[in-house]
Amino acid sequence: MPEGDTLERIAQQLQPLVGSVPTITTPLARHQPMRLPARLAGQTLTAVEARGKHLLIRFDSGLVIHSHLRMSGRWDIGATGRPTRRPRSTAWLVIDDGTTEAILVNGAVLELLTPAELSLHPSLRLLGPDVLDEGFDASAAAARARRGPSEQTVADVLLDQRVLAGVGNVWKSEILFDLQLDPRTTATALDDAELTALLARASELMRAHMASGATQRPVQIYGRANRACPVCGTAIRARAQGDEGRRTFWCPQCQPSRDDASPKND
Repeated sequence: MPEGDTLERIAQQLQPLVGSVPTITTPLARHQPMRLPARLAGQTLTAVEARGKHLLIRFDSGLVIHSHLRMSGRWDIGATGRPTRRPRSTAWLVIDDGTTEAILVNGAVLELLTPAELSLHPSLRLLGPDVLDEGFDASAAAARARRGPSEQTVADVLLDQRVLAGVGNVWKSEILFDLQLDPRTTATALDDAELTALLARASELMRAHMASGATQRPVQIYGRANRACPVCGTAIRARAQGDEGRRTFWCPQCQPSRDDASPKND
């Protein structure tokens, strides 16, 4: 699933459309009932915003296109009329100002929201602070994490979009490796300072990656089960974790178990 840094780059790539009055098309019949072309005709695109793993495209009427890529979606953004990997007739959404064209393919979620619908949206209104925001408040995110189930692991916390928005499976493993923290450790085994430091480090690492301009994430262990740890040479382990069974990667030597750790702040 694309993570917050991927969505932020998409939002940056869509910035040339801001201020234009683009043509909107929804080629697939399944999206015709939303009437996006008619409802957005003649409107100025005023802003594009990544919020965690969600993308919001705003228009001057207050209407907002909301998309979420999940595992299968992607945006194809470039010059109008260029060759594309898939026919435009199979796109979920096409936004074209005559110079820049943005094509959403297999978007998983596509909807047009009024301001009231946006404020009441069941997913968006529950999002925690965006991990890429300059003013990210790790303490506030830690307070949200403390409201979670007592059995929630640190890996679960990082993926919980209600705690902090934007971390996905790749960054989860990389952040925990950076902090030498076993992903199976429960959040209750960390004191408030440790939990806050974990969430602050997540923001720091992801923001540094965005600032570097690199398009490839600095992956050290994700996807490398049974290969040597880049630090100590121990074989990297992997296991399904959490309600969705997402794979977590860790080094048992660099990230020793804290099974005997007692809950903090009781």
